[in-house]
This record gives sequence, C-alpha cells and structure tokens, in this order.
Amino acid sequence: MSTENESIIGGSTGAERRQAVLEKLNPIAMPLRFQIGLLGLLLFVLLPTQLYPDQMGGPTTLIFLAIFGMSWDVVSGYTGQLSFGHAFFIALGGYTTAVLDIQHGITPVIGIPVGMIVAGIGGVLVGLPALRLRGPYLSLVTLIVPIILSKLFTLFNNSFTPLGIPIAPDGLGGRNGPGLPTQLFGIDGSGAVVELASGYSGIQQTALANYYFALALMVVVLVVLIGVTRSSAGSVFTAIREDEDAVAAAGLDGAKFKLFAFVLSALVAGLGGAIWVHTIKTPTPLGILGQDDIQQSINLIIISILGGTGTIVGPIVGAVVYAMTGIVIGLIDPLIGFDLANLRPLPLLAAAMAVLVFAPGGILRAGIRSGRMVLASARGEEYEGQSVGGDGDSALGEIIEKYRAELREIIDERR
Repeated sequence: MSTENESIIGGSTGAERRQAVLEKLNPIAMPLRFQIGLLGLLLFVLLPTQLYPDQMGGPTTLIFLAIFGMSWDVVSGYTGQLSFGHAFFIALGGYTTAVLDIQHGITPVIGIPVGMIVAGIGGVLVGLPALRLRGPYLSLVTLIVPIILSKLFTLFNNSFTPLGIPIAPDGLGGRNGPGLPTQLFGIDGSGAVVELASGYSGIQQTALANYYFALALMVVVLVVLIGVTRSSAGSVFTAIREDEDAVAAAGLDGAKFKLFAFVLSALVAGLGGAIWVHTIKTPTPLGILGQDDIQQSINLIIISILGGTGTIVGPIVGAVVYAMTGIVIGLIDPLIGFDLANLRPLPLLAAAMAVLVFAPGGILRAGIRSGRMVLASARGEEYEGQSVGGDGDSALGEIIEKYRAELREIIDERR
C-alpha cells in the first residue's frame, strides 16, 4: 500500500527524493569539476574585496563578455551555425533601451525588456535565412548585419522617423551614439534608477552594485542556458551540428530548432547589451560593435574558442583568459621596454591559435581531462579517456569539418 509521501514516479518517497536533491546540492559530494566551478564562482564573489572602486570596470566588463560569449555558444557552439556578427544583437538591445530612455523618457526598467525583445526580433530576422541557407552563406549574412547596422547609425544621425513614426526623433547619434542613458545605480542625486550614498561612498557602492548585478545576471543566464542545452532541445541542437541530414531523416524540423537557437541567443545578448549601457558602457558603435564594426564579434568567437565551444561554461573561462591576457601584457611591457599593448589583439589571437593546436576542445575540456588523468594516476589506475590534446569531442572540430563538407558541395555544384 502506498504511504502518504510515496512518489508516483519510481515508487520513491518524498523524503527520499528530498534527500537525493540535498545530496546532489552538497558541495562535498559533488564531482570535482562542479566543486572547481563553485570555487570559481566564490572567487568572482570575493574579487571586489581586493580591488578599489576605480578598478572594478575591468572585472564587470569581463562578466558581460562572458554573458555575450555564452549567448554566442548557444547558436554557434551547439548548432554549428557560425555567427560572425553577434554584436549586432548586443547593439539592438543597448541602443533600443538607450533611445527609449534619452528621447522618450521611458525608464530602463521598461526599456531593458523592450531592448531584449527587439534583439529577439533581430534574431528572427537573422535566423530566418537559416531556413534556406547553410554554412558559409549563413555566416556571410551574420557578418554583414552589424556593418549595415553601423551604417544606419550614421545615416540616421539626426533623426530616425520611418513612415512618420518618431522612433528616434533626435537621431541615433552617428559615431558618438545617442548619449549616456540613465544608470541603474548611481550616487545620491545622480538621477539613477537606484540612488545610493553620496560622495566617495556612493562611488564605491555604485561600482559594487554594477559588478554584483552583472554577476547575478551571469549566473541566471548560465543556469537557463545549461538547462536548455541539457534538455531534449539541446540534444537536437547538437545533432544539427553533427549531422543535419540525419536530423531531417529522423523526422525533426531542424530549421525550427535553428531558428529557436538564434532567437534564444539574441534574447540573451540583447538583455546583456541593454543592461550593459545602463551600467558601465556608453552606447556607441565603437564601444559596442568594436573596431571596424566586427571586432567585438570576433572577440566573442575567440573567447568561446579559448574556453571551449559547445559547453556554455567555456566562454566564462575564455573571458577570464581574455582578461588575464591584458594583465600579462601590462606586466610584460615594462620588462621588455616595448609597448606590446599596441599589438592587440595579436597576443590574444596567438593564445587562441595555441589552444587550437594543443587543446582544440578548449581550456575547459583540457582541464577536465587533465584532472581525470591526475585522479586516475593518484588511484593507481590507468586513464582510459581521451588525451588532453585530443579533439574527439571537440565541437569546434565538428563545425570545421561540417563547413569543409559544405564548401566541397558548393564547389562541386559549380563545376
């Protein structure tokens, strides 16, 4: 006979299920890689204790780059649809909420969700070609859109009122951007959404509020994206990357899932971009899209490759390495008597090439394999997994091979 707490599923009781959940959440009982992840999160939380307020901009930017990298990883790392213009979605979210705030007086509390939705619509517009285009052709579309957007910023510098609708009556600001929008956090009397203390204490609290708000957003995005990519939808994403024809043969609509991945990726990037401009970033084409309107998008690709594509967690690792590269360059400059910083992003590109050669699966996978090898050695066992430099489960390797096959098909069709 069933007891009161007996579960319908598997016959386990409610108490047993609660005990199982508690055991899974117990850090001591977690696998080593999860424990290292929690330690990394703890370091993020404690980092401000070692910095002055004027040093908090770099770590906060790092967190936003990690968010943008994770959003890129959903569509490119999982489905294999390489996006070379991901900053397009960041700009849509950032500019939308900035214009709403500055030119229409709409609070960021409303503007940020609207910016996120506009970025999602941008994801639909860019993702629709995914229903017809494959590989290199789709990548070309993603490469062009941020450049077109940047030209629109210049073209509608003074006014943007299509069909008489005053979307941006004072214009998009050209290369200078629409201006500085209301900040989410600021010192007393600054007009920020949340006004903190006055004077130096207010500056300290503002820097900390921006940092921890970004960190909380990163954790939420991480949990959501891990939940999606570990679900049945995530399995279809991975199957599309590995063999799109097999997905169609199985009766699944691969185009629908690719469009879903594009929209999800754009929503996250748009949300991050909208909050970015209301915390530490001024909305300008150079600030959001980067040099030549594509540098920011390239940086996000490099960050994901460094950490490990197709992992979601990898871009966080890649963003840390990205930031460490800048710190190391700053330390080396005085020693060699040469301004190495002028060569940026060459050192970062060199680091990415080294990862591609020696750890094509990314630093995260290489670290996990190294840890397993050490643990196996400590137990006196022989490690039976793949080597650290192996690319057997490299999502990037699968993407490259997929593009090679599609390029061969294009060449064969033109012969």
